[in-house]
Amino acid sequence: EYISTYFTIDKVLIISAILSVVFTLFKYLRKLRFRWNDVARCVVLILLLFSASKSIRQIEKVKDFNLYYLITKECPDLREYKQNPDVACINSHVKNIVLIVGESFTKFQSSLYGYEKETNPCLEKLRQDNALFVYENITSACLTTIPAMKSIMMSYIDSMCDSIEWHRCLTLIEVMQKTGFKTYWLSNQSKTGIYDNEVGRFADLCDEQFFVGDIHSGLSRNNKDEELLPLLEECLSDIAQSKFIVVQMMGSHSAFNMRYPESFEVFDNEDYNITHSALSNEYKQLLAEYDNSILYNDYVVNELLQRFVNEDAIVFYFSDHGIDAFKSSNNYIGHANPNDTISIKVSKKIPFMVYSSQLFCKKHPELQKRIENAVNRPYRTDSIMYTIMDVAGVE
Repeated sequence: EYISTYFTIDKVLIISAILSVVFTLFKYLRKLRFRWNDVARCVVLILLLFSASKSIRQIEKVKDFNLYYLITKECPDLREYKQNPDVACINSHVKNIVLIVGESFTKFQSSLYGYEKETNPCLEKLRQDNALFVYENITSACLTTIPAMKSIMMSYIDSMCDSIEWHRCLTLIEVMQKTGFKTYWLSNQSKTGIYDNEVGRFADLCDEQFFVGDIHSGLSRNNKDEELLPLLEECLSDIAQSKFIVVQMMGSHSAFNMRYPESFEVFDNEDYNITHSALSNEYKQLLAEYDNSILYNDYVVNELLQRFVNEDAIVFYFSDHGIDAFKSSNNYIGHANPNDTISIKVSKKIPFMVYSSQLFCKKHPELQKRIENAVNRPYRTDSIMYTIMDVAGVE
């Protein structure tokens, strides 16, 4: 998926041509019985080191890449580090509190935030019906999924990483269990793998956990997010008095064209000839695929929300982080480039919205009023734990 996203056909051809020339040159020199002297060896070594350093920097532009860390990092079992918090509930329970966490969704490609392509028609309809409140000034706490999910699901703050171990922090799951909620984890991401182990530990804390497809498949999975719908219906059929449900989507993670079915191939590269004329056709196609994934995501999130129309429910939906979709450069789309301040800034700007059912509005009018009055307030997603605790009535 990395290759299909970041290596266009022209780059592959150039690399192939260079390798062919090098191979031919070496065969020719060998035929001449050319003998390498120390100078020639040094020149070749310098060129190889330079090429390697350039390649590594290109990888690091996509995400922080540390192979040693990925292979050797420990992944503690959070069940062994429960904090047993002393909590009291001062308000009557909201029956259903739901947290839907999207993936790689930037607000700059959302028609809810003024994007010229209609990528969020279903959610726009909910907003017009005053059932969905779209927040304007929201930033993600982190730029990649693992640290973002830690900051969302517990009291851990990424900037504290030198002073506290993440697994020793208080988790939102445990707080909700102590408050009387039965907890559920639904995911279309894998439970195990290089990029999934730590996030999967939160699922182990829940009373019930459900994963779409193979829990070991990693990013290569082709399962669509709509497969979460029957899992959600199974949760809602549970007779538990109060439910806290976390839904983790695959959303718009690259490769973008794997995230939606053929019926959602609405945009193609020709739709960007005017608005993105500086992009190559290959990049226009990538942007079209990204927008198609957002359009499909709009449909799935709406379907998830529709399951709560007749329930006493409040639903929070936002993305774990955004991406840089040609905002910092005309030849870059992906996770924030950590060496580019513009790329970092745009990748932290994410959609954030709250859905409240009519029954919720009727039973909790003061909460509903606060939801409506906060749409323009600055907010960062590492505060969501405390927002949900507040909604749950935790003292």
